[in-house]
Amino acid sequence: MTLAEWVAARAPAAPAELLAHMRRDLEVRPAGVASLLDAAEAALERVLGASGTERRTALDLLSADAYVTYAFEAAADDPASLIETANEAMGRVSAIAVRHLDASPRGG
Repeated sequence: MTLAEWVAARAPAAPAELLAHMRRDLEVRPAGVASLLDAAEAALERVLGASGTERRTALDLLSADAYVTYAFEAAADDPASLIETANEAMGRVSAIAVRHLDASPRGG
């Protein structure tokens, strides 16, 4: 099962438009928690790198949230990995935020 198929099989299902948007990110990634966090990181980078608000940015933000949620759902199959997954997710999101704050006119 591919990562895109795994996400599509979750219940409750994501809204169709969001799922279609997410499929583009997930079809190129192997299955697993790390790939979901990679997808979240890429989507968040697109949001923070956008020069305005647009529908795609909203879908990227919703996707980033969903990818992290699905990463925790996948990690729940091995409860001992939840702390590691939480630390990795927080580290990645924090690093992206810091990078974008440092690059902003107000942050640097």
